[in-house]
Amino acid sequence: MRIGDRLLVFYLISLGTIVIAIALTVTSIATPHWLTSVSYPEDAEGNPARITYGLHQKCSSVTGTCVRFPDDECAYGDRQFCTSWRTTSFMMWMSLVLLGPVVVSYFTLTLTTRQIRETGWKLISLLLFLITGVQIVAMASVVYMLHHDKNLRDRSWQLGPSWAAATLSWVVVFCLFVATLFVGWTTVPEYSQIPTYMSELQHRPRHSRRSSVSSNWLM
Repeated sequence: MRIGDRLLVFYLISLGTIVIAIALTVTSIATPHWLTSVSYPEDAEGNPARITYGLHQKCSSVTGTCVRFPDDECAYGDRQFCTSWRTTSFMMWMSLVLLGPVVVSYFTLTLTTRQIRETGWKLISLLLFLITGVQIVAMASVVYMLHHDKNLRDRSWQLGPSWAAATLSWVVVFCLFVATLFVGWTTVPEYSQIPTYMSELQHRPRHSRRSSVSSNWLM
C-alpha cells in the first residue's frame, strides 16, 4: 500500500473512532448513572431502593421519577458539592464541544490538499490532548467527591455506567492521540518526501496517469 493510501486509511479509521468517542461522551452526559446507591429494606416487590445521580438528573426507584440535579442542593444544600458537580458537567460538555472540530478536521484531511494533510495532524493532536485532559479531570473529580464529600457518606454510593462511559471515552481519545502522534512522526515525513508530481499521480485515476505519462514521453 502506498504511503498516501496508508495515510488516507488512517484518517478514515480515526474518523470512525472519534465518532465512537462522541457517542460515549453523549451517553455519559445524557444518562443519570454517574453515581448509584442501593439501600435496604426492600420494597413490596423485593427490590432494594435505588438512587442514581447524573450530571443533570437525580432518579429514585422509590418514586419512579427523575428530577433536575443538583438544583435543590445548590439552593438548600452544600454549595461546595453543587459547584463541584456543575464543574464536572461543564467539563464534559466542553470536551464534547472540542470533539466537534476533531471530526471536521479528520473529515477535511481525507479530502484536502497534500500540504494540509502533511501538517493537519498537529492541530488534531493538540485537540485530542486537551479533550483527554478535560475528561480525566471530570472523571477524577467525581471519584474525589465519592470518597471525600459528606453528602455521599450516608449511603453505599458506587460509580455507575455513565462514569464508565466517560472513562472509556477518554481512553479512546487518548489512544487516538498516541496513534496520531505516531503517524505524524513516522508516516507523514515519508509522505512529504514524495515529489509533488508523483503524489498527484498516486491520487489520479489510472487512465489519467496513462495519459500524463504518454504526454510526457512524447515531449
